[in-house]
Amino acid sequence: MVKIKLGPLEASWHEPKRPPISVEHGPGWGKKEDIGQVSTSYQWTDRLPHPVNMDNYDKWANDAESNIAFDVLTDIIAGVGYHTEMPEEEKPDHKNKQLIDDYGETVNLDEDLQEVTMTMLQKGFCPVERLGDYDLKVLPPESFYIYRDKKGKILKYTQERATNDIVNEWKGAEMNDIILFFHRKTTSWPYGKSLTEPIGNLLDERTQMNEDMPKAIHRWAYPIPVMETSGAREQLQKACEDRDVDDWIFIGNVQEGEVRWKTIDINPQARFIPYIELIYYQICEGLHAPLLLYLKNATEASANVMLESVDRLVNGFQRYLKRRVEKYLFEPQVGEPVPRLVWGQPKTGLEDVTLTDIASIMNSPKVTFNQAQYILKQFFSGLPEPEKQEPQPQMPFTPFQKPKPQEIPMEQMLEKLNDLQTGLNIIESNYVEKRISIVDAVRLADKTISVYYKRVYPDGWEEKRNEEFNKFTRRLLQLPKQSEVYQVKVE
Repeated sequence: MVKIKLGPLEASWHEPKRPPISVEHGPGWGKKEDIGQVSTSYQWTDRLPHPVNMDNYDKWANDAESNIAFDVLTDIIAGVGYHTEMPEEEKPDHKNKQLIDDYGETVNLDEDLQEVTMTMLQKGFCPVERLGDYDLKVLPPESFYIYRDKKGKILKYTQERATNDIVNEWKGAEMNDIILFFHRKTTSWPYGKSLTEPIGNLLDERTQMNEDMPKAIHRWAYPIPVMETSGAREQLQKACEDRDVDDWIFIGNVQEGEVRWKTIDINPQARFIPYIELIYYQICEGLHAPLLLYLKNATEASANVMLESVDRLVNGFQRYLKRRVEKYLFEPQVGEPVPRLVWGQPKTGLEDVTLTDIASIMNSPKVTFNQAQYILKQFFSGLPEPEKQEPQPQMPFTPFQKPKPQEIPMEQMLEKLNDLQTGLNIIESNYVEKRISIVDAVRLADKTISVYYKRVYPDGWEEKRNEEFNKFTRRLLQLPKQSEVYQVKVE
């Protein structure tokens, strides 16, 4: 304010008011949320409605994490294969078992069970049509509907393109040709519950996050520049917009303080990373599968608990599928007694046998040569038949000829060695040079180690013998494999 003295009076006037600051901005990254509609009324109909998110199940199932989880769970549940067994009171080779085995091989039941399992987990249920030859036709769940009256009686099954556009229909006795496999069926979920239902919003959020993060990275790669001027900004703004990358900006006739320049630096630490990790863990927990992302940071105890939980889940699925298959596929074909479906390959009883056990059996005097050959063939399928060695004719020697000194057998020589490591080195060298087979090497090592420790440690020698024998067999197995097994007898 400026004041001028005019004698006793005083006159004053005000400077004109400064126009308000003009600020403009370009497009931001704000996003308007869609406003959904909530339906509060329900009208009864015989056709059971599909779950609200049925149309999203296929999209959620093809998410990267979900797709891996479904593959893993399907392989664990139905990818292990199956075989059939008769009940304990029946003969193991009952004719019904042979009929079911032939049927499973004809229709490729292994592959059908995998498809049923995958669909059931992804969509909540899997409708299957049983054809005349008991072959299975998997129907798309999105077009399959169940009709039920108010008392809960099933009226019919349909396959529809749209409402009242029925493509196929099963009524009365024809409904027996439809087998339904449900996942977590309840009164609130009459079509079962998809494994992706509880985590669908998380999958959508992560999909949107994958779209937004590249944009955020590009925006946050550079600080936000701010240019301030007390004069008109049009020329300064135009100079900034029109310049090339390497051009400078030249401003003339500038008083001190009229043009200011600064940048707004954004914190490089992303504060939402814990939230992103939380979404990933929630998705993994909802899928209930042994995923590497879920197990990589777990302790051994925690990982064992997780795997035990998955085992219980898998056992439940396998038991459910087993009962449905036996009731709706096996029993209608052969009647009683019904063969039992057993997951996995049949056990031979030889799964837990070690090389130590084999060596002990081979060294037993009660095992004959042909029995030993049979045992070896159970473990080494490519073992050739032993060659028959004809005895060499011995020429009679005259009194003037001295008989050749008899060679000491290798086995006796090894037993008489005082240095255990020397004996084991001899055995290993003979194996590497293909003079003896791996079976003979293991047998000789067992005998040599046992004799040595019995002599050195009369009491408690078994534990030291087992430790040394296991160490030798591990070293032997790490050597290059022989191209062929040489049948060289060690007398």
